[in-house]
Amino acid sequence: MPNAGGPPAPERIDHYTIVRRLALGGMAEIFLAVDGKTGRRVAIKKILPHLVTDPDFLDRFFHEIRIQIGLKHPNIVELVDCSPTPSNAYIVMEYVDGGELHGLRQETGRFPWEIALYAVDEALTGLAAAHEKGIVHRDIKPQNIMWTKEGAVKIGDFGISHAEHLTRLTMTGTVVGTPAHMSPEQARGDELDARTDLFSMGTVLYELLCGFNPFTADAIALTLRRVAETEPELPSLLDPTIPPGVDTFLRKLHAKDRAARFPDAGTASRALRAIFEKEKIERPEVLFRSFLEDPPAFVAARNRRLADESAAAAETLLGDASARPEEALWAAYRTVACLPHDAKAQELFKTAALRAGQREKPLDNAKIRALEEALRKEPDNLALLLQLAKLYRLEHDFVNLMRFFRKLQTLAPPDPYTQGQIASLLSSDTGPAYATRVVPAAAPASPRTVPASPPARPGPRRDLLLLGAAALAVVLGGAWWARRAPRLPGGQEAPAPIPAAAPLPATGPSAAPAPDETLARILERGTAAEKESGPAKAWDLYAEAAAKSPRDGTRVALYRAMADLARQAGDEARVLKALDSLLAVPSARGEALLKRGEYFESLRRDEDALRAYEQARAGEDGDAGRTATLRLAQIAEKSQDVLRAQTLYEEILRAAPDSAEALPARVGLAGLYRASGRARDARRLYEEILRIAPAGSDSAKGAETALRELDSPPAAEKGEKTP
Repeated sequence: MPNAGGPPAPERIDHYTIVRRLALGGMAEIFLAVDGKTGRRVAIKKILPHLVTDPDFLDRFFHEIRIQIGLKHPNIVELVDCSPTPSNAYIVMEYVDGGELHGLRQETGRFPWEIALYAVDEALTGLAAAHEKGIVHRDIKPQNIMWTKEGAVKIGDFGISHAEHLTRLTMTGTVVGTPAHMSPEQARGDELDARTDLFSMGTVLYELLCGFNPFTADAIALTLRRVAETEPELPSLLDPTIPPGVDTFLRKLHAKDRAARFPDAGTASRALRAIFEKEKIERPEVLFRSFLEDPPAFVAARNRRLADESAAAAETLLGDASARPEEALWAAYRTVACLPHDAKAQELFKTAALRAGQREKPLDNAKIRALEEALRKEPDNLALLLQLAKLYRLEHDFVNLMRFFRKLQTLAPPDPYTQGQIASLLSSDTGPAYATRVVPAAAPASPRTVPASPPARPGPRRDLLLLGAAALAVVLGGAWWARRAPRLPGGQEAPAPIPAAAPLPATGPSAAPAPDETLARILERGTAAEKESGPAKAWDLYAEAAAKSPRDGTRVALYRAMADLARQAGDEARVLKALDSLLAVPSARGEALLKRGEYFESLRRDEDALRAYEQARAGEDGDAGRTATLRLAQIAEKSQDVLRAQTLYEEILRAAPDSAEALPARVGLAGLYRASGRARDARRLYEEILRIAPAGSDSAKGAETALRELDSPPAAEKGEKTP
């Protein structure tokens, strides 16, 4: 709900004295108030006038409130009072003085896994109490989970979502709730039970661990499809400090079939606490309170502690000739994941990668991709885990090998044969008679270790050259591994688990319109400067070179590199300065405006983003203008400005029906037509999508599903209950 604004706040509501307005939304406004009878500070949610005239809404609203006033639990925001008359409908709740998990995540980024699990455990405890009384929340999301300054976690808005979505349900089959936080059965419009809240709680946990919602897409229809079908990447891919048991717990919450989830919130809470016990996390409530006092400082201190522990383990293993090099590599990988900009951590990872023989180039193996996809649906399948681990070993991708080795150790299969298979995944003690080597990506699968015969020494200079070449290969491989991250909905990338051991320039010579030796030399010097002195030094070097270059193509490539470098470093001023420079190049004006809009969106500076997209839309670059129009339409759709979204989508289809933007415009417009009851127009667009979208794509599958649903009789006609 947006921050306070709008008309002046009243001085009193019945016997409650208003202190200030806290928020104003489409359904209600919220005030901080003082109870004149008790002196207690409370929050009052007052229903807006246009809903007071809806008798059906009021009947259901007060029915739900009567149920929930009796729901008392320390992990649920308490409802203490409600309006005695429908004409002045409001509810009174305890005042939560901290905030929402949503805002805390925005401030912090990814939560440490132990902090995320504690918050979810407390919320599960509250859900268990509600479910025991037959109350299903149906709108669990970070915005509805609150925290107090003393460290309590409370679920809010019980029952209000029920009343709200019953009023908004305008036709049979319309899905209700917050799309990206729905369960699959909720997205389909099925009848719901308490297990829908468990799936939504899994999405909350994923957001806290990874920093993004795995189901969000540009259009509501695609979001609902992701909820029903997409199996998100494991959080441990982003953060190797996350124990395998957390992945397993999250997968069970996120099971598409509700029968495969935990049977109830209490069982889920007990499973979560077993993870704390196994990982020896004592008194997580104390950690949570410390985290709330200063989240950035807590995260920095935690990461430094974990990095020091991992670095010490890696150095010990590297110094032990009989130690398994894969284990040293994993310890070094954890170190650089905790301290991604630390030069010593990066150097440690390079050394461990050389010792283990980590592959140099990205891995592209269709068999591995297929098995990874199957594993998302069966995360504890021993056969799949073993097969994947063996394939990664053959491909010399030992970081991924260690991911699966840790998981297999956690599952601890009882039979000796499987235990032997797991143990054989790592190399046996090598001893002094063997040496490791970096295996070229093009080499056939072969053992990672090879016998070391006494070499005929070619001289120290050649030895240094060979060692330097091997180090460079591992650095480049580490740079790729650092940038490898799950894809976010909409094409964005999630934060990389580790940074490049030797950062590569954000934009290479291929960004220029033609080969440019001068540009290549500049980028090489920038790479060296970034490695030695950090991204600010490289940015300054690129800026100086751009100012001297007479070629538009060179300057455009450098401005792009500057913007990307600054963005990776979190330097907002330099990002905007680079984009301003790009904007000054006439041929790149449209691109610069689109980049500004996208950057402002990432900062949640919505008005600035809209202004940049509008400027791009009005410019002379037709391609950029269409892209900007599409973004404006998608933003309008997300904010439920249906008329504007529809107008912009239709504009794209009129002006450029065969453009790249036309397909997503058809998808968005079809969903809007369908939601507004224009079934014939929606059907026409879905049929067009099937003709032009690649077979098997999300767009084609979504259109097929929509057409089937349009052809089906409404649930009410079949005698089915609607939620």
